[in-house]
Amino acid sequence: MIKAALVGVMTIAAVITGEIGADKVLAMRESHSTAAAAKATEARKTHEINVPRIKDGVIKGYAVMLLSYSVDLNALKTAAMAPDSILVDEAFRYVYSDDSIDFDHLDRFDFAKMSKALVAAINTRVKSDVVVDVGVQEFTYEPVTEMRGRPAP
Repeated sequence: MIKAALVGVMTIAAVITGEIGADKVLAMRESHSTAAAAKATEARKTHEINVPRIKDGVIKGYAVMLLSYSVDLNALKTAAMAPDSILVDEAFRYVYSDDSIDFDHLDRFDFAKMSKALVAAINTRVKSDVVVDVGVQEFTYEPVTEMRGRPAP
Protein backbone atom coordinates (compact mmCIF):
# COMPACT_ATOMS: atom_id res chain seq x y z
CA MET A 1 0.00 0.00 0.00
CA ILE A 2 2.84 2.38 0.77
CA LYS A 3 4.39 1.67 -2.63
CA ALA A 4 1.15 2.57 -4.42
CA ALA A 5 0.82 5.85 -2.46
CA LEU A 6 4.47 6.71 -3.14
CA VAL A 7 4.07 6.02 -6.88
CA GLY A 8 0.91 8.21 -6.91
CA VAL A 9 2.71 11.11 -5.20
CA MET A 10 5.67 10.81 -7.58
CA THR A 11 3.33 10.79 -10.58
CA ILE A 12 1.51 13.91 -9.38
CA ALA A 13 4.86 15.66 -8.75
CA ALA A 14 6.06 14.76 -12.26
CA VAL A 15 2.85 16.09 -13.84
CA ILE A 16 3.04 19.38 -11.88
CA THR A 17 6.73 19.83 -12.74
CA GLY A 18 6.01 19.14 -16.42
CA GLU A 19 3.22 21.74 -16.51
CA ILE A 20 5.36 24.38 -14.81
CA GLY A 21 8.20 23.70 -17.25
CA ALA A 22 5.86 23.87 -20.26
CA ASP A 23 4.44 27.21 -19.04
CA LYS A 24 7.95 28.65 -18.70
CA VAL A 25 8.96 27.45 -22.19
CA LEU A 26 5.84 28.99 -23.75
CA ALA A 27 6.43 32.27 -21.90
CA MET A 28 10.03 32.38 -23.14
CA ARG A 29 8.91 31.71 -26.73
CA GLU A 30 6.34 34.52 -26.59
CA SER A 31 8.80 37.03 -25.18
CA HIS A 32 11.43 36.02 -27.75
CA SER A 33 9.02 36.35 -30.69
CA THR A 34 7.77 39.79 -29.58
CA ALA A 35 11.32 41.00 -29.06
CA ALA A 36 12.32 39.74 -32.50
CA ALA A 37 9.27 41.35 -34.10
CA ALA A 38 9.94 44.65 -32.34
CA LYS A 39 13.53 44.82 -33.59
CA ALA A 40 13.20 43.47 -37.11
CA THR A 41 15.91 45.40 -38.95
CA GLU A 42 17.75 44.82 -42.16
CA ALA A 43 21.20 46.05 -43.18
CA ARG A 44 21.56 47.52 -46.65
CA LYS A 45 24.26 49.27 -48.68
CA THR A 46 24.22 52.13 -51.12
CA HIS A 47 26.07 52.17 -54.38
CA GLU A 48 29.19 54.32 -54.64
CA ILE A 49 28.36 58.02 -54.30
CA ASN A 50 30.65 60.54 -56.02
CA VAL A 51 30.43 64.14 -54.83
CA PRO A 52 32.35 66.81 -56.73
CA ARG A 53 34.31 69.29 -54.65
CA ILE A 54 34.11 72.68 -56.31
CA LYS A 55 36.30 75.58 -55.24
CA ASP A 56 36.58 78.91 -57.05
CA GLY A 57 34.36 77.59 -59.86
CA VAL A 58 36.69 74.66 -60.63
CA ILE A 59 36.31 70.98 -59.72
CA LYS A 60 39.17 70.19 -57.36
CA GLY A 61 38.32 66.52 -56.81
CA TYR A 62 35.67 64.01 -55.86
CA ALA A 63 34.58 62.65 -52.50
CA VAL A 64 33.71 58.98 -52.85
CA MET A 65 31.38 57.42 -50.27
CA LEU A 66 29.97 53.97 -49.70
CA LEU A 67 27.34 53.92 -46.96
CA SER A 68 25.52 51.17 -45.13
CA TYR A 69 22.30 51.66 -43.26
CA SER A 70 19.79 49.77 -41.14
CA VAL A 71 16.07 49.98 -41.81
CA ASP A 72 13.23 49.04 -39.49
CA LEU A 73 11.22 46.52 -41.53
CA ASN A 74 7.98 47.18 -39.65
CA ALA A 75 8.21 50.93 -40.27
CA LEU A 76 9.24 50.31 -43.88
CA LYS A 77 5.92 48.55 -44.55
CA THR A 78 3.99 51.66 -43.54
CA ALA A 79 6.35 54.26 -45.02
CA ALA A 80 5.23 56.45 -47.88
CA MET A 81 8.38 55.70 -49.91
CA ALA A 82 11.56 53.65 -49.73
CA PRO A 83 14.57 55.40 -48.13
CA ASP A 84 17.20 54.08 -50.58
CA SER A 85 17.34 56.94 -53.08
CA ILE A 86 16.62 59.52 -50.39
CA LEU A 87 19.72 58.41 -48.47
CA VAL A 88 21.91 58.88 -51.54
CA ASP A 89 20.38 62.32 -52.15
CA GLU A 90 20.76 63.44 -48.52
CA ALA A 91 24.36 62.16 -48.31
CA PHE A 92 25.23 64.00 -51.53
CA ARG A 93 23.64 67.20 -50.23
CA TYR A 94 25.37 66.91 -46.86
CA VAL A 95 28.88 66.53 -48.28
CA TYR A 96 28.35 68.95 -51.17
CA SER A 97 27.03 71.77 -48.99
CA ASP A 98 29.40 71.36 -46.00
CA ASP A 99 32.30 73.71 -46.62
CA SER A 100 33.87 72.88 -43.27
CA ILE A 101 35.05 69.44 -44.48
CA ASP A 102 38.83 69.41 -44.79
CA PHE A 103 39.44 66.86 -47.53
CA ASP A 104 43.18 66.93 -46.87
CA HIS A 105 42.52 65.63 -43.33
CA LEU A 106 39.50 63.33 -43.48
CA ASP A 107 40.55 61.75 -40.19
CA ARG A 108 39.12 64.84 -38.44
CA PHE A 109 35.72 64.53 -40.13
CA ASP A 110 32.83 63.93 -37.70
CA PHE A 111 31.15 60.83 -39.14
CA ALA A 112 28.83 60.46 -36.12
CA LYS A 113 27.43 63.94 -36.76
CA MET A 114 26.89 63.12 -40.42
CA SER A 115 25.18 59.83 -39.53
CA LYS A 116 22.75 61.50 -37.12
CA ALA A 117 21.99 64.26 -39.61
CA LEU A 118 21.32 61.76 -42.40
CA VAL A 119 19.02 59.62 -40.23
CA ALA A 120 17.02 62.68 -39.17
CA ALA A 121 16.76 64.07 -42.71
CA ILE A 122 15.73 60.75 -44.25
CA ASN A 123 13.12 59.99 -41.60
CA THR A 124 11.71 63.51 -42.00
CA ARG A 125 11.36 63.11 -45.76
CA VAL A 126 9.89 59.61 -45.50
CA LYS A 127 7.59 60.75 -42.64
CA SER A 128 8.40 57.66 -40.57
CA ASP A 129 11.27 56.30 -38.47
CA VAL A 130 12.40 53.90 -41.17
CA VAL A 131 16.18 54.38 -41.03
CA VAL A 132 17.69 53.34 -37.71
CA ASP A 133 21.38 54.03 -38.36
CA VAL A 134 23.75 55.05 -41.14
CA GLY A 135 27.33 53.81 -41.23
CA VAL A 136 30.24 54.79 -43.41
CA GLN A 137 32.01 51.90 -45.11
CA GLU A 138 34.24 54.05 -47.29
CA PHE A 139 34.89 57.77 -47.48
CA THR A 140 37.80 58.92 -49.60
CA TYR A 141 38.81 61.97 -51.56
CA GLU A 142 40.44 61.87 -54.97
CA PRO A 143 41.92 65.15 -56.23
CA VAL A 144 41.55 65.79 -59.96
CA THR A 145 45.32 66.07 -60.31
CA GLU A 146 45.76 62.45 -59.16
CA MET A 147 43.08 60.96 -61.38
CA ARG A 148 44.17 58.80 -64.28
CA GLY A 149 43.08 59.72 -67.76
CA ARG A 150 42.19 63.32 -66.92
CA PRO A 151 44.45 66.29 -67.51
CA ALA A 152 45.15 68.58 -64.61
CA PRO A 153 43.48 72.00 -64.83
